[in-house]
Amino acid sequence: MIILILRYILCIETYGSLTWSDGAFLGGKVKEKIRFSLKLSWVITYAVVAYLIATDIYTPSMPSITRYFGATEDLIQLTMASFMLGAFASTLCSGALAENFGRRRIFIGGQLLSVLVSFLCIVVQDPYLLIVARFLQGLGCAVASVIGFSAVQDNYSPKESARIFSVMGAAFAVIPALAPTLGGHLDQLWGWRSNFMAIFFFLSCSCLLSYLFFHLPEKNDQRVPSNLSQVLKTYASILRNKKFLRYGMMNPIFISGEWFYLTILPFYFIQVIGVSAPVYGYYLGAMLVSYAIGTYLATKLIDSIGHDKTIKLAFMTSIWGGGGLLITHVCFPKSPEAVAVCIGIYLIGQGLSFTPSITKTLESFDSIRASASSVRSSISALFAVLGTLAASFFNDFTLIPLGLYIIFLSLAGLFLFSFLRQNEDS
Repeated sequence: MIILILRYILCIETYGSLTWSDGAFLGGKVKEKIRFSLKLSWVITYAVVAYLIATDIYTPSMPSITRYFGATEDLIQLTMASFMLGAFASTLCSGALAENFGRRRIFIGGQLLSVLVSFLCIVVQDPYLLIVARFLQGLGCAVASVIGFSAVQDNYSPKESARIFSVMGAAFAVIPALAPTLGGHLDQLWGWRSNFMAIFFFLSCSCLLSYLFFHLPEKNDQRVPSNLSQVLKTYASILRNKKFLRYGMMNPIFISGEWFYLTILPFYFIQVIGVSAPVYGYYLGAMLVSYAIGTYLATKLIDSIGHDKTIKLAFMTSIWGGGGLLITHVCFPKSPEAVAVCIGIYLIGQGLSFTPSITKTLESFDSIRASASSVRSSISALFAVLGTLAASFFNDFTLIPLGLYIIFLSLAGLFLFSFLRQNEDS
């Protein structure tokens, strides 16, 4: 049902208003184009959704995992950092590998690796081995976003890409938002390992769908040489692109804040406020819906005020979220509703930044778009690792570190965006 809904929405967003009869009776090249569009769009969307589910479905189980292994909170929090460190390593090389060996092979190969390692996460008996397994899981999962986003840019016009990314952004928020809720109930019913069984199931479905339906012409007929020096030269040329830097750095800043709160909130809600794991899952799911609201508003704002002002508004919105957390610490420190509202405001800002950031980041590249997407995803993964490590270091089981971190990131993002814009104009 989820896949059918995604297919219909993506069709509408790409080709405008379609009636039921239009969808049923369109013929010839138009119908074939829509069929190809839907297959590519929903396969990529589901693959990235499965990747996102793997990141946060088990967060309600983190206190349970801590108790099971008799470990510290900091050690178990490293399972999130190691996952994103694996994603960072994957994004560094998956773009170049796709341009050398073909996107389909790497796209499916990465997902197959994540499926195999997910089984290891189910049976693991040592917390350090779980950290290693999560690293390998991130290594395989991250391929979906790198190759998937570049494939969208390659096969659609800029306007169509913006619409599809907006719908994907909403799907990336709404569907993974259900994951912590599911994870909390799985933890309560069958223990923390059941969450990794769910990850194994979602990733297996994604791998199967990709094998059956991820077919597209390769954009780069002349393969990029696979030697390391050429890959580094390609990445260096991408990083020297001023437009890439200006837009490519914006969404990763929000991602750092996202992983900061994902790391500390399970312990704050369950151990400080005293809610159960399933209830925490409900709150986290409600927060993540705000991201979908942000991505929806972004499509309207881009048409009216442009990409740059939309990104600036995103940072200003997130400042309100961070400030709200500081006020909540003073006035309502044990109110889960107040915390959820503040995080929701922050996520609206993150949603506002997603579409303008990703569309403008990749539109300057053609034959090396997969490598450009790889660099963009690498930056995002690196910022996620930094956010997780910062949370582990600064966490004092209050809302002060989170509020200050969000405000700092937002102000730094505003300054960096304005500085890079002036530098590009000059």
